[in-house]
Amino acid sequence: MPSTTGFSIHAPLGLEALNSADTVIVPGYEPGGEPGDEPGDEPPPAVLHALQAAASRGARVVSVCTGAFALAAAGLLDGRRATTHWRAATELAARYPQVEVDPVVLYVDDGRVATSAGVAAGIDLCLHLVRTDHGADAADRVARRMVVAPHRDGGQAQYLQRIAPPSGTGLAGTCAWALERLAEPSTVRDLARHAGWAPRTFARYFLAETGTTPLRWLTAQG
Repeated sequence: MPSTTGFSIHAPLGLEALNSADTVIVPGYEPGGEPGDEPGDEPPPAVLHALQAAASRGARVVSVCTGAFALAAAGLLDGRRATTHWRAATELAARYPQVEVDPVVLYVDDGRVATSAGVAAGIDLCLHLVRTDHGADAADRVARRMVVAPHRDGGQAQYLQRIAPPSGTGLAGTCAWALERLAEPSTVRDLARHAGWAPRTFARYFLAETGTTPLRWLTAQG
């Protein structure tokens, strides 16, 4: 398998390995799929079916970074809170609106399905899974061997490049409209109505785009 960074990865097993795996981890990948695919193409049906089958029989399914796009394409994140790298959060929310994308946290453990932010956050999530399965002592030993923190506080917010939607996005007009009316009370429903979106969808997109909620953003402008 060619990687995007110039080296190849040897995979000795195929999708049949998912038939008996207790935990399936999908690493980060280019959401466009195989080289030459059009951007936005989902993983091949065989991959999606294998992920769905593994989840159906009770396997734990985990994603690192943009691996969340594969879980979302398989329908495994529908109605769930999930995360991915902050740079891809807006795209994940736009492509799969049934997923509650949280672009701020390092990882989300939603029972049998777990997702993480960037690559380093994948280490945080994996240590969390070791801690869950084998206890804190085991996770601490792994962390010491890797020379990483056994647990990190905080989230992705410190890495976000934007604190307000830039011009040209779907939120820019509504934000400008809100700024002109700071003296008047505004709700998420008011902002969503101006943008032409359902309130919940608007709030999810706003969080993915800015790293904060609409009302916190409004409060900060006051």
